[in-house]
Amino acid sequence: MSPRLKISSHVIERLSKVESDESTGCLYGLMYDGTLLVVGLSLELFEDDKNTYKQLLLNLPTEVELCGVIKFGDSLTMDNQLKDILKDVDITDNPLVIIINKEKDMKAHFLVHDKFEETQYEVLSAAEIQKQFLYVRLNTVLPLRCEATIAGVKNVMQNKRKKIASGQVSFHVQGTSVYMFGVASDVALTGISNDATVSELVDSLSPEQPAKKKKQSSNTVEIVPVNLVMKSTRDILSEKLVKTAVKMMTTQRKPAFCISMPLRVDTLAMIHRSTKLLELYSVLVEATCRALRLLETGLVEQLGQEGIGDGAGLRLPETFHFLPQELGHFLTRVVPKGIPDESMESERRALHELLNLPTDRPLFRRGNAHADNHGGRLINPHEAIPSQPRSDSVVALVRGRYAYHHYLQDGAADDGWGCAYRSMQTIFSWFRYQGYTTVDIPTHRDIQKCLVDIGDKPSSFVGSKQWIGSTEVMFCLETLLGVQSRIIFANTGAEMSLYAPELVHHFQKHGSPIMIGGGVLAHTIIGVDYNPATSEARYLILDPHYTGAEDLTTVVNKGWCGWKNGDFWNKTAHYNLCLPQTKPCV
Repeated sequence: MSPRLKISSHVIERLSKVESDESTGCLYGLMYDGTLLVVGLSLELFEDDKNTYKQLLLNLPTEVELCGVIKFGDSLTMDNQLKDILKDVDITDNPLVIIINKEKDMKAHFLVHDKFEETQYEVLSAAEIQKQFLYVRLNTVLPLRCEATIAGVKNVMQNKRKKIASGQVSFHVQGTSVYMFGVASDVALTGISNDATVSELVDSLSPEQPAKKKKQSSNTVEIVPVNLVMKSTRDILSEKLVKTAVKMMTTQRKPAFCISMPLRVDTLAMIHRSTKLLELYSVLVEATCRALRLLETGLVEQLGQEGIGDGAGLRLPETFHFLPQELGHFLTRVVPKGIPDESMESERRALHELLNLPTDRPLFRRGNAHADNHGGRLINPHEAIPSQPRSDSVVALVRGRYAYHHYLQDGAADDGWGCAYRSMQTIFSWFRYQGYTTVDIPTHRDIQKCLVDIGDKPSSFVGSKQWIGSTEVMFCLETLLGVQSRIIFANTGAEMSLYAPELVHHFQKHGSPIMIGGGVLAHTIIGVDYNPATSEARYLILDPHYTGAEDLTTVVNKGWCGWKNGDFWNKTAHYNLCLPQTKPCV
C-alpha cells in the first residue's frame, strides 16, 4: 500500500518558478505515520555530474532522504538517468514521480510494482510543518589526527564513523538528565520514561512557560540541543591483542606531514514530535555519521588543491546551518575557516541554481547562517502580529531577519536623543543577517566618529548627545557598508500617502528596513499596506523609543511594533526617508 502524500508549500512555490520546460530534478522528504512529506527539491542542472543529489543529501537534515523525481513535460516516460535515481530511493517502497506540464499543472504518482499510480496530495504550510516537526541539534568536538593525505583523512573518518555506529557512544539532551545509550549498554534510556516522545521531552524542558506566551512568539523553529558522550573505558582484552600484534610486526614508514585539529561536529535532524525517544538514538548516530562525511568532503577538497597536498595551509572546517525563507528547511554547509565569502561566490551560485532559489541576493553567506543567540535582542517581532488582511490592498514587508534596536540597550543612556541611531542599527543588523556584510553593528560613538571622519560633523560631535537624521544615516551606510540609499522628502505628514507606492516598490525589490525622521522623532518602517483605489496607506512601524525589556508580548501588545494609520504622522512636520538599496549578488 502506497503512503499518504503531503508536500511542503515551499516545494510547490519553487516548482512554480522553474522556467525550463525540459528540467528534471529530485525530491527529498521523510516518512512518518504512513505519510510521505516532501520538504525539498533540487534540479539536475549539471550534465557532467549525475550524482549531485547524493552529495546534497549530506547537506540536508538527517531523516530527510531522496524520495522521488520531478519531470517537466507531458509524458511519464523515464529516461535512464531518472530510472537510476529512482533505484536509489529507499525511504519508501513506492518512489514518488511528479510530472509538471507546460501549463504548470502538477500531478503526483507513486511507482507501485513498476506501474505509475496517480495520487492525491495535501499541501502543508510552513506553520503546519513547524507544529508537527522540530530539529535536534548535535554539537560536539572530536580530535582529528592523521597523515595529511586524502587517504589518511578518509581512513580516520571511516574509523570514527564505525566507532559512532558501534553502540559505544551515548547522547545527552542538554539541560536535562536524559541520556540515550547504544547496544553496548545495559540500558537504552535514562532520565525519562521509556515510552516518552520527543514532544513530551520538549514540554518537560520549559514547563513553567505559559501556553499564551509560547504561542505569541516570532516565527522561529524549535531546536533541541544534544551532546555526544564517548565511552572512556577500554577493552582490556582488545588492548592486549593489539600489543601482541605490534610485537610481531615490522613497519617501515617514510616521513609524512600530519593533521592535528579539533573537529567540530555540528549536525541537525528533522524529527516528528510524536517520535519515541528510544528511536532517536539511531537517528543521532546517522546524523553524526552524515556530519563526518560532510566534514571529510571538505577536508578532501582542500587536500586536493594545489599547494595543500602536504597539509600546509589546511584550514579548520567550519559548519553553518542555513534556513532561507524560500527553502523551508535547514541546509548545512562546511566551509574552510578564514576563506572570504567573496571567493566562494561561484559555489554559492551553483547551489542557488541547484535548489532553484533566487540569484539576486545572498542566502548562503556566513551572515545568513541561523543563530540561536542574537545578543538577547528580539528578532523580527512583527511576525508575532496577528494578520489583518484588507481587501483590494497591496502589502509589502521587510524581507529576511533584523534585530530590534531601541533605547537603553547595551547600557547606553540614549533616551531622548538616540532614536535615529537605533533605527540605523536595526538597518545594519538587516544587512548583516542577509549576508551582505560582516561589519559589526556600530555603536553610537562609532556612528559619530564616522560622521566626523567624513567631515560631516565637528570633532566635538563624538561623545555628544546630538541627534542625527536620515541624511546622516545615509552617509554612514555608504561609508561603513558601501550601501547606497535613496532619500525621499515629504513636506508634511499628510503627504506620506503619496509615497506609499514607492515604499511598496522598495520592499518588493530591496526588502530592507526604512529609516524615517521627522521633527525630533525617528522611526523604522518595516512594511506598508497600500490601497491603490483609495490611496489609503498603513505603515508597519518599529519604534526605537521603547525603553523596556526584550519582551515580545509587551512590544507587540503595546504597539511598539505594529500597524499605524496615516494619522500617525504629524500633519505639520516634514519627513525625510532613507531607503537603503541592495545590489544583485549571491
